[in-house]
Amino acid sequence: MQVSMQIALLERKSLVELQALWQKYFDVKPFSLNKEFYVSRIAYKIQELAYGGLSASQQKLIANMYIPPENRNNLPPTGTRIVREYLGVEHIVTVLRDGFEYNGMKYTSLSAVAKKITGRKISGRYFFALDK
Repeated sequence: MQVSMQIALLERKSLVELQALWQKYFDVKPFSLNKEFYVSRIAYKIQELAYGGLSASQQKLIANMYIPPENRNNLPPTGTRIVREYLGVEHIVTVLRDGFEYNGMKYTSLSAVAKKITGRKISGRYFFALDK
C-alpha cells in the first residue's frame, strides 16, 4: 500500500486501533488518550520506514537546538547569529547549544568572545547589547 494511503487511513482509525499501531511501531505501551498524538507520530514513522530517517547531520542539528531552560540565561535560541560592529569590523557570533562559535573557534561564554574581540575583559551581554 502506498505511504500516502497508509497515512490517510490513520485518520479513520479509532483510538484503540491507533494505540495498537503505536505499540507495533514503537514497541512501547501507549500512554496518551489524544488521537492526534498517535496519528502524527505514526505517520512520521511510516514515512521514516519507507523513505529513511533524518541524516546524521540533521539529527545533530536538531539535538543542538535545544538548550535546557536552566542553562539558557536568557540567551537567544541556538543557531541565532549575533552581529556586532566594533572598530569598523563586523563580528558574527553563532549561539550553540553549549557555547558560542566565533571565527571557527568555540567559546564557552559570550564574555570570552567579547574579550577576544576587544582585548580586554568585558561583559559579553553588554558588548553584544543583549541586556536591552
